[in-house]
Parts: sequence; structure tokens; C-alpha cells
Amino acid sequence: NIFRTSNNQRNDGQMSYSNIGAGIGRHVDNYDVFLIQTSGAKEWRIGKWLITHQEEDERLIPNIDVRILRQGPNALLEETVIVLHPGDLLYLPPRVSHKGTALTNDCGTLSVGCRAPSAADMVTEL
Repeated sequence: NIFRTSNNQRNDGQMSYSNIGAGIGRHVDNYDVFLIQTSGAKEWRIGKWLITHQEEDERLIPNIDVRILRQGPNALLEETVIVLHPGDLLYLPPRVSHKGTALTNDCGTLSVGCRAPSAADMVTEL
């Protein structure tokens, strides 16, 4: 199966449900992410360029269990703001910082993470 990735990692899905003002905080993912708004409205603040692993490490908020990033020094210039409503879909490439905040109660978002196979993975499977 060429859609398996190294270390047998698979694609994943997650459903988040929140009320006004809730969200996980700014972070990056190492895979493609599709966000599907199922109910309510959510504001997404999306970085305009990729973040390196070094920059991620430098911006991490210390002493918490999840990898949340501090806002960059030029945040207003560094991000785009998009509001999703039910039925909207947003694609985020790997290593683009993003932060979602619920604008309504009963805010539901389905997140689907896809780990694309590397060229080496595909050649190995031939």
C-alpha cells in the first residue's frame, strides 16, 4: 500500500467541539491538514510562510504538555485571518503555523491529517 508512510504512520482524524473563545493555541503540524467546519464559526489565524524546526523550538511556550507557539514579532504582517462557517473547508500545508478560535458556541471542526508518502516510500513499494 503506497499510502502508508514511514514507520507505518497513518492518516488521522480529530473532531473538536468548543464554545466562544476556545482553541488549542498556535501550532504547526508536520503533515497536510484539512479542516472542515461542521457547526458554528471559527476564526483561523494562519501563518504566511513555513516555520522551520529551529524557529518552532525558539517560539515554543515552555513548561506545558503541548507544543504551543508564542506569537511572532510581526504577527499582523505574518498571518492571514479566515473565518469558517458550516460546510467550509480549509487546507493547511505542513509546517504552516495556525491557531483556531471559536466565534460561536457549539463550534465543531473536523480535522483530517494526511501524511503524504515520500518519494523513497513510493519507490520502495514498486
